[in-house]
Amino acid sequence: VVGVEQAADADDARRRWDHVKVATEGREGIFHDVPGSLPALPLARKLQRRAAAIGFDYDSERAAFADLASELEELRAELEGRSEPAGEHEPERRVADEIGDVLFACVNVARRWNCDPELALRGAAGRFRRRVEGAAELAAGEGVDFAGAGVGAQETYYQRAKAALQGAE
Repeated sequence: VVGVEQAADADDARRRWDHVKVATEGREGIFHDVPGSLPALPLARKLQRRAAAIGFDYDSERAAFADLASELEELRAELEGRSEPAGEHEPERRVADEIGDVLFACVNVARRWNCDPELALRGAAGRFRRRVEGAAELAAGEGVDFAGAGVGAQETYYQRAKAALQGAE
């Protein structure tokens, strides 16, 4: 990137660039200038990229995925034996912590696959919206009120809408 040394690959080039920026701009600390005001997904990705720049990273995407599986298991264990809480209440701290760990681990998997988690989640939300709206239209076309149809019928309409939209998504 800068100087006469050659980078072995894109990750090495990014690490070298980060080192140059730290040296030339007098930055201090691993997470220098990472604003805490970033939305959560970009913040997690930025922190993970900074840690990776100094070599603190999984050695493969498989290791990142194994961590995600482990975090999901920890969440499952934390929820074991609990009753689902009433809506619109503060979450229990340990549950919120475990869910946060799952999301952070998921961002790590996304990062390892060069996927912006913000864009991926926005895409998933858009697909969900189109599918639910399509399901409601299918139900209405059959004279069925989607909102009152019950979850079993709603799921059937949702799957039909998903299949109908498959090529367009």
